[in-house]
Amino acid sequence: MISILLIPFFLCFILVLIHVYFGAYVLKRGILFIDLALAQWAAFGYLIGYAYHIENPIYLFLCGFAATMIAAFILALVKPLFAAVNLQEAIIGVMYILAAAAAMAFISSTGLEVHHLKEMLTGHLLFVQWQDLIVTMLLYTVVGGVCFVFHSYLFQSRSQVSEFLFYTVFGVVVTSSVKLVGLLLVFSFLVLPILSVILYVKSLKKQILLGWGVGMVSACLGLMASMILDIPPSLCVILVLCVSLVLGIISYVVANRFQIIR
Repeated sequence: MISILLIPFFLCFILVLIHVYFGAYVLKRGILFIDLALAQWAAFGYLIGYAYHIENPIYLFLCGFAATMIAAFILALVKPLFAAVNLQEAIIGVMYILAAAAAMAFISSTGLEVHHLKEMLTGHLLFVQWQDLIVTMLLYTVVGGVCFVFHSYLFQSRSQVSEFLFYTVFGVVVTSSVKLVGLLLVFSFLVLPILSVILYVKSLKKQILLGWGVGMVSACLGLMASMILDIPPSLCVILVLCVSLVLGIISYVVANRFQIIR
């Protein structure tokens, strides 16, 4: 069992590192569903590639990334219009719905098989190969380097250009990860580990560090549980992440009440 889970665990380890990092800034900006929207557009791009029988992984990635960039451009373009009335999150939701509806319609009209829809949501975590893991690690290392060098511009500036570049860098991550583990787990890694610890610490650095711990432990437990319960690993990891969030909230409430009693 350990040998089967080795590659999925290392992949989850890498995904947790990059997604929790971005997740902290996504929540700070108040654009919670940006990951879900960009991931859905990436999945739509992959579906178009499948429909045209594109098998080369690089060309498939470019299909997904091109669709993601369309969404990133639109979001950066309309941000000043809706941010002023605090409705940016609503536009992100609309972008998600648009991509989801377009993907469903595309599957129906082109006769793509149902497994493409399932893969779009849950990926194929258990069947990731070593070469996929190595390519993902190299890609995220480059992304991490770009984020480190241009951190102030990408994460602190709020101009339209910096917003678009932030979405672009984020889009590279999402386009890569959604192909491997599916839209649902990508969103879960982005949001749930940070939400599990955000009540305890206000420092962004501490949130990221604790989020990494929660994400990695949850991924490990989820993968082992998937083998025992015969549940798809992506779904099992998501369930464990949700349990971590619930436990975090309960322990926070109990701790606060204990302090009040004292």
